[in-house]
Amino acid sequence: MVDVRVQRVPGLADWWPNPQIAADYFPDWMKELKKKKKTTAKLNMSDCLPAIESMLQGIVIGFPCDMTFEYIETSSWYGKIIKCDHVGYPIIGGHESSQYAHSEFKNYHIIKIGLPWIFVVPHGYSCLFTQPFNRNGGQDSFCISGAVQSDTYYNMVNIPFAINLKKEKDTISLRKGDPFVQVVPFLREKVKIIQEKADLNELGTVIENIEKNTNFYKDQIKIKY
Repeated sequence: MVDVRVQRVPGLADWWPNPQIAADYFPDWMKELKKKKKTTAKLNMSDCLPAIESMLQGIVIGFPCDMTFEYIETSSWYGKIIKCDHVGYPIIGGHESSQYAHSEFKNYHIIKIGLPWIFVVPHGYSCLFTQPFNRNGGQDSFCISGAVQSDTYYNMVNIPFAINLKKEKDTISLRKGDPFVQVVPFLREKVKIIQEKADLNELGTVIENIEKNTNFYKDQIKIKY
């Protein structure tokens, strides 16, 4: 277990609900899929434990309030100009389009949303701030991921949020409590790739076990915390 100290900055967006353990933010649509499994043998996403595991990692932060963004006009310097019906913090600015030219999200408008907390983790750990796994990940908006060395960087974190409004007067609405960003602590380690041939005997044994027991991954692989 990794202790993550979430320290709120006094007087800064005190109205923003506290971050929650990701398990407490498990989405209703996944719960409904799990209920369906009790009445049918048909496979659905609730059978995919790796997908569920990713959704249960770390911390999830929801949007602090309702926000509706509207595409107003296009500027030759700033690119798309959008406005939000929520004025002020936590919206603390944005990035002009030239800062991310030629990226896969070059046609998006990127704003910066400030978090009113400092995340403190043990020595050697960083925090991955990313789009919530398998949630709110449509093409219209998403968080740009960043890994912060939160063991030494004692400061608030700003989240770049990309919004894709294709034509003038287009809008997108985000509701209070919608998943905004997932924070996952991880141990910083260098990775060395070692190319090897697979052990066909071990692989064959696992495949055979899966054929005998459709819950093999859950029963034999998944670690119980």
